[in-house]
Amino acid sequence: MKLLRSIAVFTAAVSAVLTLTVPAGAGNEKYVEADIKGAKAAVLVESSTGQALCGLNENARLPVASVTKIMTLLIAAERIDAGKLSFSDIAVCSEHANSMDGSVIWLETGEEMSVGDLAKSVVIASANDACVMLAEHISGSEEAFVAEMNKRAAELGMTDTHFVNCVGFDDENHYSSARDIAVMAAELRKHNCYDEFLMTRLDSVRTGTSRETQLLNTNKLITSYSGITGLKTGTTDAAGYCFCGTAKRGNMELTAVVLGCGSDSDRFSAAENLLDFGFENYERVTPRPDIAELLEIPVEGGIKQGVDTRFSEVPELILKKGSGARIKYHYSRAGSVAAPVEKGQLLGFVTMEIGGEVIGNAKITAAESVPKLDYARCADYILKAFFSF
Repeated sequence: MKLLRSIAVFTAAVSAVLTLTVPAGAGNEKYVEADIKGAKAAVLVESSTGQALCGLNENARLPVASVTKIMTLLIAAERIDAGKLSFSDIAVCSEHANSMDGSVIWLETGEEMSVGDLAKSVVIASANDACVMLAEHISGSEEAFVAEMNKRAAELGMTDTHFVNCVGFDDENHYSSARDIAVMAAELRKHNCYDEFLMTRLDSVRTGTSRETQLLNTNKLITSYSGITGLKTGTTDAAGYCFCGTAKRGNMELTAVVLGCGSDSDRFSAAENLLDFGFENYERVTPRPDIAELLEIPVEGGIKQGVDTRFSEVPELILKKGSGARIKYHYSRAGSVAAPVEKGQLLGFVTMEIGGEVIGNAKITAAESVPKLDYARCADYILKAFFSF
C-alpha cells in the first residue's frame, strides 16, 4: 500500500510539473520586461528541458515563412548523422528547383552542387532553390520530402504544425506555432553539422568561377548578441517578420521565437529582449536529494534481507535565480518489497517543491538485484557453509 501511495504522489507530481513547464497563455505579464515589439506570437524556451519561461499566443497557428526550413535542415542533419547523407554527395538541379523565386542562388536546371554547398546556402542565405534541390535529393521530390516533414513534426509532438512546402511559401494550409518551432529548433541544435554555417556572416558558392554567388547571413544577431548559436529568419507578406534565435551562456541554452513582427529590426529586438529576460532571470539547477535518505528497504523472501537504493532520473530544473536553495525534498518509499528485486526497480519517489508548488520529481530505485531465496539456493548455501568448516 505504501508503494501505491507513492505512485499517487508521483502522478500528482507529474501533473503539476506539466502544468508548470507548458503554460497555456500564462506568464504574459513577463513581456512587460521583455518587450516583444508587437509580435503576434512569441515564446521563450530552455532548449534542453523544453521548459517554457514565458509565452504569448505560443500555440497559435500562423504562417512562419522560411522558419519552415528548420525542419528541412533537421531532416537532412538526421540523415547526415545516420550516415545516409554526406556533405560531399552531389545533387542535380531539377526544373522545379530552378523555378523557385525569392531568395535564391540562381541554380540552373541540370546544374550539379554538393549537399554541403546546398546546406550552406539554406542556412546562411535561406536560398529557396537550394532548399528544394536538397529536399529532392533526399526524397526524390519536394512532395515526398514534405510528407517526411509532416511525419517528423508528428513524431516531435508538433500538434499545431502542417507543412505544404519545404521553404515556407505562404499557403493557408502551411502553418506552425511559436511553441512548435521551439521544439524543432531544440531538436536541430542536437546536431552540430551546421554550426560553422550558422555563425558565418558572409560566404559564397561557386567560389572562383564566373557564377560565384555571395551568401549573406540573414541572422543579424550573430555579430551582436553574446552567446548566439543560431538560427533562422523568415519573411513573407502573410507571415510578416519572423525569427527563431538560439543562444547559450554557461550551461543554459535558450530558444526565442517571435512571429508576425512588423519590421526586420523589430524581430531581432524582440528576440534579444526575450533572450536577455531569460538569461537575467533564470538559471539551470541540478537538484541534490539527501543521500542520507537512501535507506535500505527490507526484502521479503530474498537471498538478502534488504536492498540498497539510489536516486535516478533526477531532472535538471530551470528556476528563477536564487531559488534553488529553497527547494524542499519529500521522500516516499516502499516499506518492504518481495523478492526477486531487479536492479533499477522502482521503490519510491522524491518530490521537489518550492513554496508548496511541485517543480520536479525523481525516482528511488534498487541499487542492486536481490534474487528470490528458493529451495535450490537454500541447498547451495547449506552445502557451502558445511564445506567451509
